[in-house]
Amino acid sequence: MNSETKTHSTGSVSSTCQNCHGSFVIEPEDFAFYEKIQVPPPTFCPECREKRRIAFRNERSLYKRKCDLCGKEVVSRISPDKPYPTYCRDCWHSDKWDVLSYGMDFDPQRPFFAQYKKLLHLVPHVSMYNGNVVNSDWVNQETDDKNCYLNVGGHYNQDSAYNTYELYGKDSFDNHWLLNSEFCYENIGCMRCYRVFFSRDCFDCQDVFFSIDCRNCTNVIGSAGLRNKKYVLFNKQVSQKEYDDFFKAHPISSHTAAAELREKATPVWHSIPRRYSAIFKSVNSTGNNINESKNARYVFDSEKVEDSKFLFISGWIKDSYDETSHGAAELSYECSSGGGVYNSKFVSYCMGTDPLKQAHSFNLEYCFAIADCEDCFGCVGLRNKKNCILNKQYSEEEYRTKVAEIRDQMMKVPYVDMLGREYRYGEFFPADLSLFGYNETAAMDYYLLTRDEALAQGYTWSDYESEMNVQFSEYEISDDIKDVKDDVLEKVLKCEVSAKPYKIIPMELAFYRRMGLPLPRRAPLQRHKDRVAKLLPRKLFDRMCECGGAKSDKGGYMNTVKHFHGDGPCPNTVQTSYAPDRPEIVYCEQCYQSEVV
Repeated sequence: MNSETKTHSTGSVSSTCQNCHGSFVIEPEDFAFYEKIQVPPPTFCPECREKRRIAFRNERSLYKRKCDLCGKEVVSRISPDKPYPTYCRDCWHSDKWDVLSYGMDFDPQRPFFAQYKKLLHLVPHVSMYNGNVVNSDWVNQETDDKNCYLNVGGHYNQDSAYNTYELYGKDSFDNHWLLNSEFCYENIGCMRCYRVFFSRDCFDCQDVFFSIDCRNCTNVIGSAGLRNKKYVLFNKQVSQKEYDDFFKAHPISSHTAAAELREKATPVWHSIPRRYSAIFKSVNSTGNNINESKNARYVFDSEKVEDSKFLFISGWIKDSYDETSHGAAELSYECSSGGGVYNSKFVSYCMGTDPLKQAHSFNLEYCFAIADCEDCFGCVGLRNKKNCILNKQYSEEEYRTKVAEIRDQMMKVPYVDMLGREYRYGEFFPADLSLFGYNETAAMDYYLLTRDEALAQGYTWSDYESEMNVQFSEYEISDDIKDVKDDVLEKVLKCEVSAKPYKIIPMELAFYRRMGLPLPRRAPLQRHKDRVAKLLPRKLFDRMCECGGAKSDKGGYMNTVKHFHGDGPCPNTVQTSYAPDRPEIVYCEQCYQSEVV
């Protein structure tokens, strides 16, 4: 299927996505990259490519099941009803089985992806992706954790739970992107913080609550855009006594008082200009939450990126396109959930020994869950192998001849899914090859679909429910943590939003008591969904800076100094993740720096 529809005089090509049927543009620089790595242009738009990649990534749908080799009951990413063999970590990494015994000959009469799907379902899969963890059986995509529970995507954490992307954290719960912090709760995008609760984009802060975009601040409540401040209530400077009196009168240990503080803080957050995009120490880069990067375009939540495009949650990436949750890669394309690879395409959960630092896997294509391999095509579960195709060993000469044959065959005999979408060489795995139902994957976080919508779009869906004899406790949660007794640990609570059951675990209760925080009324998964709903989208909107001269265009903020454009409106245009209909005041970098920094 040729999706290209119009060639512009600039060399750009307007194409139609064969998935969503929307138009997208392939720029000259994109064609140069595709030519460099020798792949045809994509037939899916960037958003559909991202959606397809993360539909293979299960982060937090975890189950109890038995290891199919040793019989031990383990925590697993793969539900017991699925037919794929699943081994515990010890068995999967052992020499008790031979991954090459599953090798298959390539059949030139059948689509490659149909053959690969069979292999993917035959080779045993590891129950969980974690390593070097202590007393942390229920963490996924994590390493070097101690006493952690239901953490996802982080590393080097201790005594923490329900966090997503927590790194070097301690005694923290319910955070999304938390780095080098301690005693933190319900935050998004915070770094080097201590006792910071219900806040966002705060760095180097202590005892800061219900605040946004604050740096090096202490004893702050309900504020935004502060630098080097102490004793501030809702962006108003107060004395220490006034602050202490207010804090005593509005204890955050009370669920009611905390809700009132959040409500009062919201208009303050919207009254202070926001930086159009969080791009730091970077050159010629577009996206959001980018650090120490150069020529990074349409990149989000990433750092140390160079000459790359369409990256999400990635780092140490150079000369690569379409990476998600990926690290330490160069000349890579359409890769996810791994790292430490060089010159690799269309791979998932593939990595080197140390994926955060350097490449140890080379020249991989269409591989899943392999490590420290070189020159492999269409393989699953290999370790320290070379010149393998569909898990079968070849000589170097045989390998190169056979791979060329398969690429050519993939162009002539495409895999066609139930919706008629064609997958030739150059496309990532078809969605129906995923080991997980769409509702089990990270795709549901960013591209929410109902069951019918997912099935209509060609994804699979999991209807598995763990067997539970749930009897909700007749228990009314006390408004203040001071009144909560130990018996709450024995109760089955009902989430006020999803009506799903949840329990308070001992380390969680101890944390709430120590920090003086009310018990949550929502289940951990619902709390995660609430945080994700607050994130800016992975999209860019073309907007004008909203600085109107003496004040913002929205009229709610008076500038404190004169800006470079004088009394007239700022002429700068920006590409921002803040959609035009959002309530925030969005300033370009120059105007933001004049006011907030």
